[in-house]
Amino acid sequence: MKRWQNFLLVIIVVVFISVYTSRDSLALLVWQEYHLPQMAVLLDGNNAELAMSMGGYYFNSVNGGGEYNVEVAEKAYEKAVSINPGILWGHYQLARIHFVKGDFAGALEEINKELEANPENLRSLYIRGLIYGYRNEVGDLEKAEADFRRFTEWAPSEWAGYNDLAWVLLKEGKYADTEIELKRAFENISEGNMNPWLWNARGVAELNLRKYSRATNSFKRAKELAEKLTLEDWRRSYPGNNPATSGEGFSAFRRAIDENLRRAESKR
Repeated sequence: MKRWQNFLLVIIVVVFISVYTSRDSLALLVWQEYHLPQMAVLLDGNNAELAMSMGGYYFNSVNGGGEYNVEVAEKAYEKAVSINPGILWGHYQLARIHFVKGDFAGALEEINKELEANPENLRSLYIRGLIYGYRNEVGDLEKAEADFRRFTEWAPSEWAGYNDLAWVLLKEGKYADTEIELKRAFENISEGNMNPWLWNARGVAELNLRKYSRATNSFKRAKELAEKLTLEDWRRSYPGNNPATSGEGFSAFRRAIDENLRRAESKR
């Protein structure tokens, strides 16, 4: 049977079942049995949780085992918040989608909605810090720094918060502050010594503070650890990014460490 005939058969089955079941049940059937997200979102009447599940399948494909399609994920999350505007993670995930699409204004609007609806979800501060850090309008770096500082206080054992706080501090030229925050990271994170991102950031701070020997050692450690990373490790560190293009970022990270190491060694 041809593909279009299979699809037509599914449509007939859906229409037939709709006579005997609710829209919520039908949407669940379409999603679970046929994985037709557009139709499931259309049929979904009042099941915000189902819409969130569909969004997760199409956005967090690396960790969730699904596919990657931000357009479908966005429609699903929009459906979820239209049913329940205060649903946990709804506006948060929409903010992340706008962010990866480069729509910083939309991302900021959505993450502020998440913080308003769910002020206990301080993981939103990390996303807002990224938005401010990349948008980089007047005053944004200070706002990003404040959000990342609050996030690291809330989640002191998560390396990403320190890494991106360091990234913002380096952009601000606050090299001594960067060194202090990374010292906190290594103290608070049990696996911190095995993290190439933290070692690379530490090396950049040391390089700018003219601590060339220490910077060289930090970059060597970063290089050693980065060479042990797999592409899957990289993808897990950047959920929400397109897996198909993750190799480019992975290679760029390794090249940046090599270049940083060359710069540090040339100063010794």
